[in-house]
This record gives sequence, structure tokens and C-alpha cells, in this order.
Amino acid sequence: MNLWPSTLRAALAGGLAAGAVAATFSVVVVEPTIRLALAVEDSRTAMEHTHGESGHDAELVSRGMQQVGGAVAVIVAALLLSLLYAVALTRFRRSSNLSELASALVVAGGGFAIFALAPGLKYPANPPAVGDPDTVTQRTLLYACAIAIAALTVTAVVVVVRTARRRGWSSTRVTWSVVGVLAAGCVILFAGLPASPDAIPADVGAGLVWEFRVKSFGTLALLWTTLGLVTGTLLARANHTAYNRTHRVLSSR
Repeated sequence: MNLWPSTLRAALAGGLAAGAVAATFSVVVVEPTIRLALAVEDSRTAMEHTHGESGHDAELVSRGMQQVGGAVAVIVAALLLSLLYAVALTRFRRSSNLSELASALVVAGGGFAIFALAPGLKYPANPPAVGDPDTVTQRTLLYACAIAIAALTVTAVVVVVRTARRRGWSSTRVTWSVVGVLAAGCVILFAGLPASPDAIPADVGAGLVWEFRVKSFGTLALLWTTLGLVTGTLLARANHTAYNRTHRVLSSR
């Protein structure tokens, strides 16, 4: 049975829904915190201008247009992630006895761990008032490295579980093996990678920084949860419809 077409359709629909939900959450919940951070940044720029340190550049794009562009970017990113998600879910469904919804949620949980949890814990998101433009490339590379380490760790866990199932390992051995792989991944992630190159400026309150981090983390959690729920529900519905159709055909003979 070819699972790819149905999985891809469901995942794309789930990605579109996840992107829309995450974009809405970002506009409604995260945007007020971003505006506070931008106010801090504007105040800093005005003070520097007063002291003759730099000029104040006019805003080329309105904040409203930035919000629209950000929402579109979130939806596009969710659709791109849904393609990777469809590939992983198809492979998982071929070797799993879980239901469509359970499989979709498990794979979504893995995606959340790789693309959000691990890199977010190592390099938490910061509001606009934090960050040196000159370190953007360095920060991007470090974040990509964190994602790669998380992906390798999750892959190693999957390999261990499959090997244990094939060779009949005891539950104790499986547990310790998985814990060992996760511990090794955490050591490489948190001890092997350098800290973020940007420090928190003194004029940015800790409350503002952590409010933005929690809300940003919530956006990603909402995205992956919606992706898993919608994709799994659509797959379950398609499977139920196919079963009923087959049952009616067999009953009519």
C-alpha cells in the first residue's frame, strides 16, 4: 500500500492550518511584546541620535506591512516543514502499529523536539531590541547546528528502538540505551556548542525578554500540535472512508 500520496495531502493541509493558527497567535499574542521591544529600541536609537552617535533612519516599511509579511512567512515555513513532516510520517507509518492520529502526533512531537525544543533551549528567541546585526550569520549557523544535533539524536533514538525490537532487548536495556543517547545529545548540544554571541542589553528588562521567549516557544508548540492533530485527523478520516467503501463493495457481492 502506497502511503505517500494520502500522507502528503494530509500533511500539506495540516501545514496550512498550522501556519494559519501560528500566524494568528503571533499577531494577537506575540505582537504586543514585539511592540514593547521596538519601543525600547526606538528609545535607544533616539538617545544615540541625541548624543550624536548615529542618525535615526526613517521606517521604510510600516509595522502593519511587517506583520502581514511575517504572517505569510510563518505560513510558508509551515508548509515547507509539512513536506519534511510528510516524509517522516510516511516512513513511520510503514513500521508502526499506532493509529493514524497517534502516529501523526508522535512524529509531530519529534519535529517539535528537533526544530523548536532543542535549539530553543540552547539559543532562546530574543525580542527585536536584543541582537547585533553583525552576528546574524553566526547566530544562524549556531541555530542550524543545534537543529542538526537534535535531528541526529532523535534519529539515533529511533535506530536504538528499532534495533531493540528486532533483537528482543529487555525493557531495561532499551530504557538505558535511549537515556544514554539522549544524554550524549544533550552534552554535545549544551556543552559542545558555544553560547549565543549576543548579550542582553541593560535597557531591556528580563521580564520583557522572557515574555517574548515564552510566547515564541508557544507559537512553535501550537504550530506542531496543530500540524499533528489536523494531519492525523485527516488520515484517520480518509482511512475510515476507504474502509467503509471497501466494506460496501464486499457486501454487495
